[in-house]
Amino acid sequence: MPKPFNISQLNLSGSEIPKLLKACSDSKLLRFEDGEYLFCEDDESTEVYAILRGAFVVEQKSGAAGLQAIATHHNEEDNPCFIGEMSYLGTGIRTASVRSSGVTYAIKLKPSHLETIIEKFPTFTRILCQQFSARLKEANDELKEIVATNAVPVTQVDAKAGEMIIAQGSPADRLYQLIWGDLQWERDGQPIPGQPVMDFIEPTAYFCGLPHAVTVRATTEACLVAIEKPTKEAVIRNYPQLILKLFKEATEAAATVRKN
Repeated sequence: MPKPFNISQLNLSGSEIPKLLKACSDSKLLRFEDGEYLFCEDDESTEVYAILRGAFVVEQKSGAAGLQAIATHHNEEDNPCFIGEMSYLGTGIRTASVRSSGVTYAIKLKPSHLETIIEKFPTFTRILCQQFSARLKEANDELKEIVATNAVPVTQVDAKAGEMIIAQGSPADRLYQLIWGDLQWERDGQPIPGQPVMDFIEPTAYFCGLPHAVTVRATTEACLVAIEKPTKEAVIRNYPQLILKLFKEATEAAATVRKN
């Protein structure tokens, strides 16, 4: 557990810290030992910490790997910083853990104290604004990355009756999805009887990097969309049921081969 300390232990000559403590009289001075957590990921705590001296590590959960360090920070007495300040914006649950690296001296503040800081302490306000700006930029960059990773850009394909959509033996560089119309599957130039009409055409070849095993033609006017190969990972994220279906079919086919 962190312990209180006396502000006289730190060299704060010329600092606004004593004035800040007076203005925020219900704040707390806390000393964190090496390895102690200021707060943990998924906590619903809302306290803000002004780090006066020391270092800390920012960690996030990473599946089976447990906690993973994503950032470190060290500051001296003449360069305080804030941690957990996003709680001021009402973000709720903590998105990361913060652990002291060595001994860390901090002021434990309430979110409401930031209003006092913004009103009366221009130096700290500038620090807060810089940190808010950095945090929002990080969040915006993460959002852009998520959108780019999960986006599935498609191209509309309008086919006339008799037009070939896929040629047997050609690279499966695009995944086609039928919107409306009728299609005919062929192998070695011969129609395949009883071939079911599927939403996605030859998905196994697309995902496994295989050449197309069949030729597919439109027997009526048809409308399809084509998904390019570079967005394969996004397709997997957006259509997990399709991947599970293909995996099940492959497993059943392998079992049949073993029996025979």
